[in-house]
Amino acid sequence: MRGGLCRHNKRRDDDEGLQSRRLAERGMTKIRVSICVFLAAAFCAVAASAATTPWSHEQDGDLGFRFSYPRALFSQIEGDGKRAFHYFMSPNSEAKFMVGAWNNREGRTPDQFKRWLMTNIGGYDEVTYRPRGRSWFVLSGYRGDDIYYEKVMFSCGGQVVNVMAVTYPSGERNLYNPVVERTEDSFKPARSCS
Repeated sequence: MRGGLCRHNKRRDDDEGLQSRRLAERGMTKIRVSICVFLAAAFCAVAASAATTPWSHEQDGDLGFRFSYPRALFSQIEGDGKRAFHYFMSPNSEAKFMVGAWNNREGRTPDQFKRWLMTNIGGYDEVTYRPRGRSWFVLSGYRGDDIYYEKVMFSCGGQVVNVMAVTYPSGERNLYNPVVERTEDSFKPARSCS
């Protein structure tokens, strides 16, 4: 009888141990779900913040291209004196933003210019995104710990080259990816060519 009681108590102990493990697993599952919900909410809040912050809408006085950027994330800085170039930097991170245009005196096509850029400028070893059209191309990827996104558009029948470039720390992609998307959408070459 005693052996049967011991087995019964052992089974009850095993059942209680199993119930304790199940309760602990449910608790961990709830914690994991809570963490996922928190991270998703934080991501949405950061993206919404970048999307709702006031944006500056600009048009270059020389070559007429248009661009927009979030004023809370970028401040204009002194450039290198090139006409029709605008340089910005984030006061809170290493993010940089540049837009500019020039007359295509060399008469390069988009493919020729892309080859020249990748050969002569450097930093294009880890290109992860490279869509293109007849009069434009994008190069995006990694330079060390940074993400870069560069869009080049040819306008005025190929006479003008328009460039937009953004670089930001890869650890801040949740903040800057939606900014790059909106900035890229707003970047337009001049409507009229003289």
